[in-house]
Amino acid sequence: MTTKIEKDTVREEQRLAREQRQELKNELTENFAQRPRLPRNRQRIVTFSVLGVIALVAALFIIFVLLPAPAQVPHGGVAAGTRAPEFSLSIQGGPGQGKIDLRALRGHPVVLNFWSETCPPCNAEVPYLRGLYARYSQQGAFVLLGIDQADPSVDIRGFGQRFMVNYPLLFDPGSTVNEAYGVTSLPQTYFIDSNGIVRYVVPQQLTPQAMQEGLQAIGVTVTQ
Repeated sequence: MTTKIEKDTVREEQRLAREQRQELKNELTENFAQRPRLPRNRQRIVTFSVLGVIALVAALFIIFVLLPAPAQVPHGGVAAGTRAPEFSLSIQGGPGQGKIDLRALRGHPVVLNFWSETCPPCNAEVPYLRGLYARYSQQGAFVLLGIDQADPSVDIRGFGQRFMVNYPLLFDPGSTVNEAYGVTSLPQTYFIDSNGIVRYVVPQQLTPQAMQEGLQAIGVTVTQ
């Protein structure tokens, strides 16, 4: 008798448990169905915002990663209208011996050509500079100087002989003068007037037009 009663009690508890689970399930379903929904317009705004952020990230990736960087434009370190930095350098090639002091050339227009034997555009300038200087050096119209800091002094001497350079080639062993003039690319040419003021800068290979404009800026008239 006791065993039958216990079995009935267990079955009743199981039934009650099933009913409670079903009631809980029904309540959760009803609450989920009644939860507040986002308005359709708000859903669209959220969607468009997400798409906009994705598009912005993609555009920035293309600009900063895929597109090539703009070409670096060479520029002179000493601006026109500025006093030319003074220097005293030894002659290692071309005519002359000893040192040249820029201050001692005050009263004469000066053209400084920064170059290197390993720079193809620099080498391409030499025949033009040599021919032009041959025409005007005897008149004392201006003084032309080449400044090299990249090559050994013995190479500068050999270069001057090989190309029959008719203007002094100076050696800047510690790059002091190159740094003073802010030379970051070769060739670069500075046109300095008789008062020691930079009047014109060509931060790349010379052309006849650029040379003429530079010389005119320091009071020298030439015909090409």
